[in-house]
Amino acid sequence: MARKIRNLMAQALGLVLQGFRDKMGGISSSDIASQLGLAASHYRMIEAGSAILQPSRAIRVVQTFDTIEFIPLCQVLVSIQILDTVKESNQDTLTTAAILAEANPTMAGLLSKLAQLVDIVEENNAGEAARLIVSSGLKDELGSFLTTEPVTFTAEQIDNFMSPTYEHPLSGRLYSKIGNILQGVAPFYLDTVLQLIDNLRNVTPRVTAEELARWESLHNTRISHLIGIVRKPEIILDIGTFDYSYLWEENFQKILIIYRDEPIDPTATIYRRICDNLRRKFQSARIKYERQLKNFDNVLNEKLQIEHGRGKMGDIDEILLYRQVPMNNLWAYIMANGYVVPFIDNATVDSSAKDLYGTSLGYDETSEKLIKIRKLCSDLGLKL
Repeated sequence: MARKIRNLMAQALGLVLQGFRDKMGGISSSDIASQLGLAASHYRMIEAGSAILQPSRAIRVVQTFDTIEFIPLCQVLVSIQILDTVKESNQDTLTTAAILAEANPTMAGLLSKLAQLVDIVEENNAGEAARLIVSSGLKDELGSFLTTEPVTFTAEQIDNFMSPTYEHPLSGRLYSKIGNILQGVAPFYLDTVLQLIDNLRNVTPRVTAEELARWESLHNTRISHLIGIVRKPEIILDIGTFDYSYLWEENFQKILIIYRDEPIDPTATIYRRICDNLRRKFQSARIKYERQLKNFDNVLNEKLQIEHGRGKMGDIDEILLYRQVPMNNLWAYIMANGYVVPFIDNATVDSSAKDLYGTSLGYDETSEKLIKIRKLCSDLGLKL
């Protein structure tokens, strides 16, 4: 009789569903089973990874778990069924996972984590396997995949897609835009152009606070939102380099800043302190900022939101990790066309110029950070 290979994706899905259920206020598995039209014992087996959730239940699942997206869920359920047909060896599981990743590149990251675990967990019991699924990041990766809205671009939008957007963070897809640009270049130059692009992949841009402020000033009419993820809230109280004047631009809609650590001085809110600092700056140069002072309170009340990421320290630490190096601040500028330009730095209130390091993230890095930022905002109940 053929040996049954453990379906790790099914077990990971069970852990994800259990986590979502916990976030729903501790609703019982019996209640979830009832909403899905399943027997309570069958649903408990699904959460344990010992039973398969059929794709025919997909609509009921997204109705029950309102953060799960329908299309990613269907992709996962079909993949689980395909993986469940593997009965011979772990190598067959790896081969099947590779074929699935080739057929559906959006699941490549998820399936790569699965492949890393196949041999490790085979000889472990279900409890140990669950621990490894969590510690390896497979559970979190699957949770992010299931809650990320799929891209629904038109052909014209695809042709003009040049960077990740906040709503649709993708990785590695510049589509035909670069190809269209190269069509107008003489073949004599093509090798030089392609070599230049290839070389830029290995060049990390260094960005100081002053350079970022200049970039911000040049693009202030094109910025619609700014998301800041910072470790210590005091960093945003220094308004000497940045004047926040884009808050008064017609296209600009909102600043959302989430901070990790408790304020050093709890006597006044961070929001109130930055408003006071900014007002003093504008009043000291009243002629320059006359327009901003006319409706100062209304604009800041409408467009500035500062929140404490209480209980989400680990998630913030992960967002602020740059190539395995902890950083202190990440700024994601969302442009009016939806594209996102991110910067990350290690600045602190008392940093000296020689200690500072800042850079703009690469395409893949931007996509990964946006997914994590969207999840953090969702967990905290924040919307742009």
